[in-house]
Amino acid sequence: MLDKKVPLAVFISLALAMGGCSTLKGKKAEEMADQNYPQGQGVQDANSATGADTNSLSEQERLKAEALAEQQRLAEQARLEQERLKAEAASMLATRLVHFDYDSSDLSSQDQRVLQAHAQYLKANTQAKVLLSGHADERGTREYNMALGERRANAVQAFFVSNGVKSSQLDTVSFGKEKPLNNGSSESAWAENRRVEIGYQQGAPR
Repeated sequence: MLDKKVPLAVFISLALAMGGCSTLKGKKAEEMADQNYPQGQGVQDANSATGADTNSLSEQERLKAEALAEQQRLAEQARLEQERLKAEAASMLATRLVHFDYDSSDLSSQDQRVLQAHAQYLKANTQAKVLLSGHADERGTREYNMALGERRANAVQAFFVSNGVKSSQLDTVSFGKEKPLNNGSSESAWAENRRVEIGYQQGAPR
């Protein structure tokens, strides 16, 4: 009887041992699976990718908005500059006198700015014509001042021609000291009278 029980006991022990090994193998496999693919990792990866895409789109939108704002700023700046230049040109065109130093027919830098505005206008409006009248102050002889007024008118004419104005748009005349703007005999009065007048005969700026 004892001999029959021993093999049975051995059989039962072997069966239990084999079942335990299978359980351990199953647990080990699960542990390995968990290590290779942690629970929820796929969902986390998907959420991370979605977040990265959203951030990328937000950055692109921000850059687009900044570029648009910069374009608008530059356009407004250009518009204001054009308005400033237009107003400056209108102010220059409203000035129809250039003045000279004593016994001189040289153009000052300020006078050249005024004449440049008129030159641009005359080039753009070829139907316009001007009479350049030269004047002098009361000092000196009549003959000398007539010649000085002519030199001054010719200096303005030469400036216009050198800046692209057609000579057919220009006429010159000298009045010497015969037509003063200021009848005084002071330096300030003389300074007013040493001049060239730009008289539009046709097509004057408005």
